Amino acid sequence: MKANKIVGVGWNYRSHLGETHAQLPSEPIVFLKPTSAIIGDGDPIRIPAGAGRVDHEVELAVIMGRDARDVSADDALSHVSHIAVANDVTAREMQNKARDTGNPWALAKGMDTFAPISEPVPLDTVEDIQDLRLELKVNGVLRQKGRTSLMIFPVAELIAYISRFMTIEAGDIIFTGTPEGIGPLTPGDEVVAKIDGVGILRNTVV
Repeated sequence: MKANKIVGVGWNYRSHLGETHAQLPSEPIVFLKPTSAIIGDGDPIRIPAGAGRVDHEVELAVIMGRDARDVSADDALSHVSHIAVANDVTAREMQNKARDTGNPWALAKGMDTFAPISEPVPLDTVEDIQDLRLELKVNGVLRQKGRTSLMIFPVAELIAYISRFMTIEAGDIIFTGTPEGIGPLTPGDEVVAKIDGVGILRNTVV
């Protein structure tokens, strides 16, 4: 998948705040993941030595069809071409340590294979981007479920906010946040993330 950057959004579901001991954000929490982290459906998630606990995070991914710079929320979705299922794989212990010391999350979020993404589908194939059901299973056991209607900041508001400060270029990907139920992954696990009407993303952990 061709992209210049992945823009991640943290703590965008109220149900996820409690399990990560985070406060309700007044503005979107934005971070970057490198495109070298991208893998596709069927590719393995590789946990490097020393990464500690590594968690899954099912998310709706938004792919830009044209550049967006300081766009309004009303116009934001006209810049989106496709959407996909994503898994914002996170080295949790490393992220928590970075949070505690006020340092960036780049390493915890940006390791190779830490951005699995399904085959994108055109935005216009879904009736309402803010009424989609997400779920994630590990070895057949349901761990995460939620709906995009429960986002703190809807997709259009995220695009408008991010584009105030940086140009979101055609091909760029936005990870829009995860609902509750994050949990650890171990080698041998099969991870299946799904968004109704969008797709299924299957990866094994090695």
